[in-house]
Amino acid sequence: MDAVEFPLSARVRAARRRLVATSVAGAVVAGGAVASVAADAADWVPVPRAVQAGLVLVTLFVLPVAWVGVHAVWALRGRAELFAVAGEHPRRRPTDRQLADHLRDEHPLTPLWWMVSVLGGLGTLCLGFALPFAVADGAVLAGVLLGAGLAVSLVALAVSVPGIRRSGRRGAEDRRRRTELWILPTAVEHRLSVPLLGTGDGGHLGA
Repeated sequence: MDAVEFPLSARVRAARRRLVATSVAGAVVAGGAVASVAADAADWVPVPRAVQAGLVLVTLFVLPVAWVGVHAVWALRGRAELFAVAGEHPRRRPTDRQLADHLRDEHPLTPLWWMVSVLGGLGTLCLGFALPFAVADGAVLAGVLLGAGLAVSLVALAVSVPGIRRSGRRGAEDRRRRTELWILPTAVEHRLSVPLLGTGDGGHLGA
């Protein structure tokens, strides 16, 4: 079965550009976080603690979720279009790059749900530990903020568990559909079995 470049729509190309832009923005923010901490530690430039904390929190919690979410949108759009046009290319299959970009064994939403789950768990542990101390010290505003963060973390955990299961089922369905449509070399099959974040269904942290 010959590999050919399947045409993808402008929506998929636009999603790809947003992914690249998100990657660049993430690198800039992460670099700024490292530079601010290093500059303050070395007494080169005084950097307010609030700025440092904000950059570090965005780098650790916001950027990973944003990047994985944008990647999921791009991968899902490409996946749907590759399946849709498969009938127009008999005895042909997408290129290895298109398969790796859009048709991995892992469903595109699986890494997003796992990331939400991990961050929700970390938030629950950290905020749940800090909240009693804030309440004991009479810090009302801090207690309210910590309580709100704890509630958000618990909601994230509650939503992510069924999301992981649902995306796992959809990933299995897409794998069966891909197998029915295209016969792939063993090396390509192995490449597609490697998840986006290095750990797959059943092998993620906490599985």
